[in-house]
Amino acid sequence: MRHSDASTRLTSGLPPVRWHLGKPMAPHNRSLTGPMRKGAWSMKSLSSLLLVSLCIGVAAPAAARPRVPATAWPGVGDVLLNLAVDAPLATVPVVPLATWLGVEDSPVAVPAAMWCADLTLLRLSAEFRRWDGNEDETTLAPPGISVYTKTVDVPDTCDTLYVTVSATGDAHNGSQILLTCLVDGAFCNPGGAFGAVPGWIALQRHGVLDDFHDNNVNYQWCKQVTPGSTVTVQIRLARGDGNLGTGQVFLQQEHFYIDASQTFGGCVAGSTD
Repeated sequence: MRHSDASTRLTSGLPPVRWHLGKPMAPHNRSLTGPMRKGAWSMKSLSSLLLVSLCIGVAAPAAARPRVPATAWPGVGDVLLNLAVDAPLATVPVVPLATWLGVEDSPVAVPAAMWCADLTLLRLSAEFRRWDGNEDETTLAPPGISVYTKTVDVPDTCDTLYVTVSATGDAHNGSQILLTCLVDGAFCNPGGAFGAVPGWIALQRHGVLDDFHDNNVNYQWCKQVTPGSTVTVQIRLARGDGNLGTGQVFLQQEHFYIDASQTFGGCVAGSTD
C-alpha cells in the first residue's frame, strides 16, 4: 500500500485522519477564518479571538441591565453610572451605653442586675455634705455621731465594697479626729491602731492643748460583701484623747464615695511575706 493511501484510509468507520511525523492529526477545517500555519491557529490569532469573546461576554450582560440614576449616588454618579447594585442597607440604630447598661436615668442606685468583671471598679455612689457653711461637730467619744448614711445595691459578682471619705477637719484642744466605717452595723475593719479604739482610725492629732485647723482628712476602707445584696453604709465621727469635756472635732466640705469590685475573696488581711 502506498504511503499516501495509508495516511488517509478509513479505519473502523471513523473519519479520515492524517499523519504528521508519525502522529495522527485531525484534518484542517479551512472553513474557519484566520491564518493557518501547519494546521494550527497562530498565537496572535488565538489571543485576538479570546479577547473579543471576553469583551462580548462582559458587555452583553451589562448592556441588558438598567442603569442606576446618577442622583441615587451623590458624588459618585460618574463612577457607578453603568453598575446596577442594591440600595445600601439601613444602619442599625446605635444603643447608648447607659441604656444598654440599664442606668440611663442616673443618678440613682445602680441596679443589682449590674455585674463586676475582672479588674472592673464600679462606682455606686458619689455624694457630698457640709458645703453650706455648716460643720459636723462633736465632743463625744466613740460611738460618736453619724455624719453619713447610704443604702446601696451591690452588683452581681461584686464581693468587695470600698468606702472613701475626703473632707476638711478641725481638732481642738489636742483632740483626735476618730472615724469609723460600718456596713450593716458591722465595722468595715474591726482592728485598731496602737492605743486606738478597735474599729476606729485616728486621722488628726496635734499637741495636747493645740488647735489643729482646716486640714485634709482622707481615708478608704474595704469590706467583704455578698454579691447581689443590699447594704447600708455609715460613717461616724468621734473625739479621742484631748482635754475631756472641752475638746472638739469637726468635719466640713465632705465627699463620700462607695465603689465595688470583684477580688475573688473580698477584702482580707495582707501578708508581709
